[in-house]
Amino acid sequence: MSKFKLLTLFVLLSCIAYSQTKDATVMVNARAQKDKIVLRWAVNSAIEWQKANTKGFIINRVTVLRDGKVVPKLEKVLLTPQPLRPEVLDSWMDLIQKDNYAAVIAQSIYGKSFDVTGAKEGELSRIINMADELDQRYTFALYAADMSFTAAVKAGWGFVDTTVKPNEVYAYQVSVFETPKVKKSSYMIGLKDYSVLPVPTDFMAIPDDKKVLLSWDYETFKRIYTSFMVEKSEDGINFKPVSKIPLVNLNDKADRPSKTMYYVDTLSVNDKIYHYRLFGISSFGEKSEVSKPITAKGVSSISIPARLMDYVIINSNEVNLEWDYPKESEDLIQGFEINLADNDRGPYKVISKIIPPSERKLNYKEGLYQSNYFTISVIGKNKQRLTSQSMLVQPIDSIAPSKPIGLEGVIDSLGIVRLKWKANQEKDLRGYRILKANNADEEFVDIYHQSYVGNDYKDSVSLKMTNSKVYYKIAAEDMRFNVSDPSDVLVLDKPDKIPPAAPIFKDYDSKDGKVTLKWIRSYSEDVTGYSLRRREKGQEKWLEIKSINDTIQEFTDDKVQNKKVYQYAILARDKSNLWSSLEHSTVTVTVLDFTPVKTINFLQGVPDRENKKIILSWNYIKNNDKVLGLSIYKNVKGTPPTLWRELNGDVFTLEDKSLKINMEYEYHLIPNLESNNPAKEEVLTVVY
Repeated sequence: MSKFKLLTLFVLLSCIAYSQTKDATVMVNARAQKDKIVLRWAVNSAIEWQKANTKGFIINRVTVLRDGKVVPKLEKVLLTPQPLRPEVLDSWMDLIQKDNYAAVIAQSIYGKSFDVTGAKEGELSRIINMADELDQRYTFALYAADMSFTAAVKAGWGFVDTTVKPNEVYAYQVSVFETPKVKKSSYMIGLKDYSVLPVPTDFMAIPDDKKVLLSWDYETFKRIYTSFMVEKSEDGINFKPVSKIPLVNLNDKADRPSKTMYYVDTLSVNDKIYHYRLFGISSFGEKSEVSKPITAKGVSSISIPARLMDYVIINSNEVNLEWDYPKESEDLIQGFEINLADNDRGPYKVISKIIPPSERKLNYKEGLYQSNYFTISVIGKNKQRLTSQSMLVQPIDSIAPSKPIGLEGVIDSLGIVRLKWKANQEKDLRGYRILKANNADEEFVDIYHQSYVGNDYKDSVSLKMTNSKVYYKIAAEDMRFNVSDPSDVLVLDKPDKIPPAAPIFKDYDSKDGKVTLKWIRSYSEDVTGYSLRRREKGQEKWLEIKSINDTIQEFTDDKVQNKKVYQYAILARDKSNLWSSLEHSTVTVTVLDFTPVKTINFLQGVPDRENKKIILSWNYIKNNDKVLGLSIYKNVKGTPPTLWRELNGDVFTLEDKSLKINMEYEYHLIPNLESNNPAKEEVLTVVY
């Protein structure tokens, strides 16, 4: 058996994907049948697969459940006293004679060379992109094993366990003998998991000229069946396969999975009824029940188009059409369809149902365009269409379009006018005439000077003109220049572009860390409110500190910091949301605050007569001005204080030993702040 021929091209099934996995692993699949459990496995690495054929496979079975309960004590059975290896070559001969897949497997295991012949180069590239012979052996061997379970068992890649019980569930573990680097795998299953294989669905036939396209649902069943078989019958009783080998899907790819599988059956003649049925084949060689038969027959293709011959215009919306077609060809077609467009290039739409093959006339009165282009299509029994050249039909039209409705618009602050209206429904509509007037008693003028296409329009008006309103209306025009009655008049108010007069500051005062402002209101009558704003001098951004909608003309700002320079602005807003100018409405104020800042929050003096001293302690308020130093003045009560100590800001206690008994001393603590703000003096009296 030095060489073999593949009679068709194969797809790569799940076992091919195994070879792309990083770690070498035994991949296991199993299925419960009525009285036995069948196993299939494969190694997901070509080189480890080749080694495993020499080493063999070991199967251990562990009983997991019995009568629905977990088995308390481990029951492990070695099902393969000797590792499963491919049977010797001589034992394959009988099976090879009747099973081509067995020949593929035997050649992949024992053949001196592995030449794939009988397949076109382009088709082969769709199936496999392997570089060396080992990958070819591996790929085709695993595919053939999926197609023939008998051959898979003979190769040591399948097993039938008949020693199972219906009330038990087992875990099967498959491993490569004495090869720990190849990961073992397990599969849990019991006879209770048996189910009848489903019948493939959505089996359909589409007839064509001396052929039938058969299709069925592939996406649902591709994980159940590795292949399918279509059977054909001329009498509906005796069916034969359409192919010597099962059908596989050549179009299913990981990045573009197939939802449907197809098969084209060629026919010797048309008009003869054939019966088809379908069944699936699993990787264990099981066949599903056959589908319900469907029937189909070939249909002749059409080559002669129909031809529009004449027309009679009844009125502006109705026409009679006539066409010609050979009577001897009527049996080959389903009928005719009439198509219509408003120009020769289309797009065309079908305006009729399928007209019987014997008919040659049609009355159409669903509404015509100003120019109508008709074509006629011949519909074959295989859905083929042949379409004629177009014929121009132009009815007489003296009826004007309907009066336009729904005209509305708006004018923005730049004087741009945006108009829109509901579109007219006439098929022969040319466009609209845009009419405008600046005063109510003025004659309307066509401002576009021709038909405008669309149902919105942009115009502009001068905001410097004295008229406060502008007037619009539109009229529809058809292809025969019939003009409708004008729409209702639309009146639009022009926006106010003149800002209000600016308010001005008349006085301000900075006292005790507060700024009081007074201003004179704007004299404009349409003012609706004011905005008082502030910023530090040198900054760009203004902060609104007061929004004023009444007659207030004075405000005191107490959210300022000492010795900072602020700018204030007062603006007026009118009904059009226009703001007055800042040019003459600002004032600059320097905040001056000489109020002493309380800095010391704790002060204590403890006399210690035994050690002849007074211990002073104090602390500063956190988050206040930083204290750089502290001046302490001392005096006997009733006498003037004098400077006693100068301390740094990080000193918080001090001892006084210059004392006389039975005296009352006063200590005056004055902090020195980094901000140069005056600090509040704190006085402590201690009796010694």
